[in-house]
Amino acid sequence: MKYLIWLSSDCTNLEETIEAIHLSGETAGILLIQDGVFMVDKGCEEGKILLSQGIKIHASKKHIEERGLTSRLVDGVELVDYSQIVDLIMEKYDKVISI
Repeated sequence: MKYLIWLSSDCTNLEETIEAIHLSGETAGILLIQDGVFMVDKGCEEGKILLSQGIKIHASKKHIEERGLTSRLVDGVELVDYSQIVDLIMEKYDKVISI
C-alpha cells in the first residue's frame, strides 16, 4: 500500500508517521501545498530530514512560486501542477493522509 501524506502547513514530528508506515512494510510520499511548502525551503531542517529518509516529496509549483521559494528549494523535491496533484491522489497512491 502506498500512502500520500498531504500537508498544508508546517509539521514537526512527521518522521514518526513516516517511520510507522515504513515499519509496517508500506511506502509513503508527501504532498506539500499552501504553507506546507515552507518545509522544503533550504532553511528548514525538517525538509532535509525527510529527504534523507528517502521519501518522495511533491510540492505544489503554484504555491512554491506564490511564496517566492523557487530558488530556495532543497534538492530532490518534485514540483507538481494541479493535474499532477490529481494524478497523485487518484492514481499513484492508494490512500491519502491529511495532516
